[in-house]
Amino acid sequence: MEFSRDGKTIRCVISEEEIEELGYTIDDIISNGARTQEFMNQIFDMAEEEFQTKFDLGIKAVRADILPDHTISLTFSEHPGSEGMMEHIKDIVNGLLNTIPKQKWDEIKAIKENGNKSGDDEGVHPPKIIVLFAFEDLDILIRYAKNVQVEQMPFNQLYKLDNIYFLMIDMTDCEELEVKRLSALTDEYATDIFVGAEKRAFIYEHGKPILTERALEQLKEI
Repeated sequence: MEFSRDGKTIRCVISEEEIEELGYTIDDIISNGARTQEFMNQIFDMAEEEFQTKFDLGIKAVRADILPDHTISLTFSEHPGSEGMMEHIKDIVNGLLNTIPKQKWDEIKAIKENGNKSGDDEGVHPPKIIVLFAFEDLDILIRYAKNVQVEQMPFNQLYKLDNIYFLMIDMTDCEELEVKRLSALTDEYATDIFVGAEKRAFIYEHGKPILTERALEQLKEI
């Protein structure tokens, strides 16, 4: 378990084994239930002990990202006011992009540039990058959808689990700039951002499908 601090932002990178040693499971962490909040509070208390101080973060915003090496990065930050919004957006965007290995961006770029020019390339596809945005209220999600402006809308779905709406967007074919724009907009409306096959699989298994395709397009029309 590794803690780091940057101003009013605290980060903790923790492995699945360390999570289990604390008495929790991965499902506890990503289910957004009571056990999730209990775990987050325990990690926050451990961070205060690590730095030998009390953090006055007011209302804590928490993000959990599943990293490529299967560790989990937890970020605690003060809920931003207008003055701190840009820094918070920057933190959210960087956190999202950091969960996507640079190798994936390079592979996507190479495949787009070269295409399937030979038999050797047949069947080669960009690695899937599915990002999940969590919303606590459907009205907020609808307002978000009406503000999404992209040249070509990516494939997207909407699921619901434990009264949380999960918007899944396939960003495989999105340019990095488009990812940044979507992330910045999402930070104004969503309560959390997730990247990783584990979270998506959990939502598919336990969540209720609301709109299985063209979710954003349909929400725009409401």
